[in-house]
Amino acid sequence: MSTLRFKAVELLAQVALHRTHDRVVHVRGDDARSWLNGQVSNDVRELSGDLAHYALALTVKGRIVSDLWAIEEPDGLAIVLPEARCEATIERLDKHIIMEDVELTLDPALEVLTVQGPRAGELVAALGADLRSYGCPRLSPGGRDLWVERSAADALYDRLLAAARELGGGALEDAGWAEAHVVLGVPRLGVDFGEDSYPQEAGLGARAVSFAKGCYLGQEVVYMLEKRGQLPRRLVQLEAPVSVVVEPGMPIVDGEGKRVGEVTSTTTSGDEVLALGYVKRALAEPERFVWIGGSPCRVRAIPGEA
Repeated sequence: MSTLRFKAVELLAQVALHRTHDRVVHVRGDDARSWLNGQVSNDVRELSGDLAHYALALTVKGRIVSDLWAIEEPDGLAIVLPEARCEATIERLDKHIIMEDVELTLDPALEVLTVQGPRAGELVAALGADLRSYGCPRLSPGGRDLWVERSAADALYDRLLAAARELGGGALEDAGWAEAHVVLGVPRLGVDFGEDSYPQEAGLGARAVSFAKGCYLGQEVVYMLEKRGQLPRRLVQLEAPVSVVVEPGMPIVDGEGKRVGEVTSTTTSGDEVLALGYVKRALAEPERFVWIGGSPCRVRAIPGEA
């Protein structure tokens, strides 16, 4: 990125606070752990009380219903779901409780705040041990999530924000949160992937899928794609001069003018534009060029690959 500076990334270099709009669903009962392990793409059998695991709920055909974070609780497990997919995901999961001792309960009283960046743990620790927090690497390895009663959320947010600013960080509102995802190459549900996506297309295979844990809903298709299949498309991060108009939904074409994909999200700062979008698998290589609106754009990185 030449001299490009993004405000969101500058904050994340220290610590950044965000209100997630996610919802907490408690998963309780004697069969909660084994049942949930059979419903989501990652291995939740070895959850620890201080670290959330990122996973996906899939259809039987391997398409993404929702992403989620799974966390251990003193009396069971919980999943943290995006608000927009919460109702549909609970309905889908509830259909697969047959004879198991499992109960799903949406907690209307809790709000989820996240603190990301290398000083996230320091910030949370400074506010006291009474907070319900756990490791949740949404955008950085040391990120942490906090659960707070909705009635107390504004007051806690203000305290966290003041402490974050003292550490050289600050708040990421929704626009800044979206910017960070594009710059860091972390795709977002409902924007960069959704119900028409396989995990590997969106670069989520390494992050959200266990290929060793055994059966779960959608596992057969995902496993076959990983071991024998050829993905028709792949999410890439693109880079272009700021003079190039790049907007979500714009077609991406190859050197012959043939459509090979489309843009899903963008952000602009300084003299460059960064975008996420899908291209045909053969073009998903760093330093390849594709065209958007008649202008060349460079494939900068492949999300999910080192």
